[in-house]
Amino acid sequence: MLDFVLFDYDGTLLDSTAITYESFKEAFAELGYGDLGLEFFRREFSMNHHEMYRKMGVRKEDVKKVEDVWWGYWDVMKGDIQLFPETAPALEKLHSLGIGIGLVSDGKGSRIRGDLEKFHIKKYFSVVVAREDANENKPSPKSLMIALERIKKNGSECIYVGDRVEDIQAGRAAGVATGCVCNGIHRLSWLLKEEPDFVFKDVGGVADIF
Repeated sequence: MLDFVLFDYDGTLLDSTAITYESFKEAFAELGYGDLGLEFFRREFSMNHHEMYRKMGVRKEDVKKVEDVWWGYWDVMKGDIQLFPETAPALEKLHSLGIGIGLVSDGKGSRIRGDLEKFHIKKYFSVVVAREDANENKPSPKSLMIALERIKKNGSECIYVGDRVEDIQAGRAAGVATGCVCNGIHRLSWLLKEEPDFVFKDVGGVADIF
């Protein structure tokens, strides 16, 4: 019986896709690597930036420069990033139902934990697993397995909700139920090919399964 929700962060709870795209687009253009098309970005972006760089033709000696430039743009724009409007109400509803809530992300832990404080949602999460905890990006299930160990749950009691194909793949590999939201970075048609257990318009629908 499901009684615990593990959420992805960027693109699931946090509406960060547009500004992340703009940051990389500006960096590639500034360094002469051409236009980073939105469709390419949606399909190829992951926390493993190096694979995207390879496909954009970035020379090895320029990788650090790209990282520095896009991060500079991100740092300027990041103040405009907000939670999806459904996020806080969804977390409050799950909490009121007595459902456990955790966060499992490939993002940097210091950024995420700072956001949880800034957006006043830290109180909802009994576990947060970030990049530094697992050192393996999804679709590896390692970060989810760490979360399950920390909350002392088995897979049949948990659902993992994300916005990317890799989220569904990681959840399946970890033995948890899987759910996808339709307002993140990956198109619904790509997500449906992975046959998630649940499909949500956004995180506002997650509480309805309990």
